[in-house]
Amino acid sequence: MNSEQKQAWLAVIMGIISLICFLVALPFVGPMIATAAFGLFGLAGLGPLIFRKTPTDERDRSIAKRANLAGATTSYGVFLLGNMSVWFVAKRNHQEQVNIDLLMLVVFLGIFALFFVRSVVLLVLYARHSGNEEA
Repeated sequence: MNSEQKQAWLAVIMGIISLICFLVALPFVGPMIATAAFGLFGLAGLGPLIFRKTPTDERDRSIAKRANLAGATTSYGVFLLGNMSVWFVAKRNHQEQVNIDLLMLVVFLGIFALFFVRSVVLLVLYARHSGNEEA
């Protein structure tokens, strides 16, 4: 397992922990304060400091490029869907203003989606690639 995979596992684990903390805190403190649970996901940023970088070859670069594309596309979709959801709810309730904290929640969810999906896709592509080499 190379350092990219180790960093991806750390991001997936921290992502699941922060999502669980967000969902647990949501009914008690509301969406504005529960967003603080995504601060735990920031610990995934320690991955490059913990795991030493190994030299990469063309296969690793190709996998990382595809994982980055999947993460960025998902992040854009989450951001677009989140903003349209806020607009739809406001329009349905005949509100002319929305709480700015809801828009920050959409931004945090987009950033979360970027790194979480990138890590999951990275792990899936490495597993698929290593399965092809054994056959």
